[in-house]
Amino acid sequence: MSQQLMQSEKNSWGKGQVLAAVLAGDAAAATISATAISPILTVIDRSVVENAAPANQPLLSTLRTNILNSVRRPRLLFATKPFLYMWTLYAATYTTANAVESIGTALTAGADRILISSITFISTCLVNVPLGVWKDVRFVQTYGRSVEQVKFSKMVGNTRPVASPIRSTSPARATRSSRTVAATFLFRDAITIFGSISLPPMLSSAVSAPDHLIPDPSTKNAAIQIFTPVLSQVVATPLHLLGLDFYTSPEGSSAERTQRIKSALLPPTAIRCARIIPAFGIGMVMNTWLRDCFHEQVRSSDSP
Repeated sequence: MSQQLMQSEKNSWGKGQVLAAVLAGDAAAATISATAISPILTVIDRSVVENAAPANQPLLSTLRTNILNSVRRPRLLFATKPFLYMWTLYAATYTTANAVESIGTALTAGADRILISSITFISTCLVNVPLGVWKDVRFVQTYGRSVEQVKFSKMVGNTRPVASPIRSTSPARATRSSRTVAATFLFRDAITIFGSISLPPMLSSAVSAPDHLIPDPSTKNAAIQIFTPVLSQVVATPLHLLGLDFYTSPEGSSAERTQRIKSALLPPTAIRCARIIPAFGIGMVMNTWLRDCFHEQVRSSDSP
């Protein structure tokens, strides 16, 4: 009996060591993937915010300028707080998804895939959505210029962002505006996550029968997984611009907001459709591949 107990404790300790190594691989894969995609995502999000500001800088020229500056001075990009905000968002999102799936698989021996997938999705949402809102609010505070700042810059003949000495918004109204911005970004992220994680499997099941256009079911599923998140940005981008407008023009009327969003809608929509490819395409593919490699190393070292 004592030998059986000792063997059981040894097996439990061994399983614990394996799980710890697996989780370390999960964190490493998430960290590397987030580091790889964060620079381009930081540049894109900065350009979109600057384009939506009252100064209304052209999106394509702003994007080109920011890309060139990042290539010429990469150390400055990696040292900025916005890059840290972006990296934190995706490193935490990937790490959560990896770790929850690994723990769920270890506890259930992979028996209930639906339960594991559901818990992974909920956990990822709980991490991604608030961090996404936090990241966007910080980007707006860093790169978005309010109407008062733009007017003051023009008065002093300065084209660079400067702080306005006049604050026409009361603290109570500023608090309400911040809550409105956060709620708008929250709704936007819910649409993005639904379109990137929940909707593709539903569509794959609905159109599972082969057709003449894409006869291979696996190819069809892959196409749905890639293009559905992209199309979700057609709905999410107006909400993104609305949140930016609430911050930069808190005193604006609904008619003015609608006009500004309509006039600036097409370029940001195209950019955000392209942006989601590295975030939920390249980043997820890299994360999955690295994770599989690390898990294989753990299995190889654990085998006798």
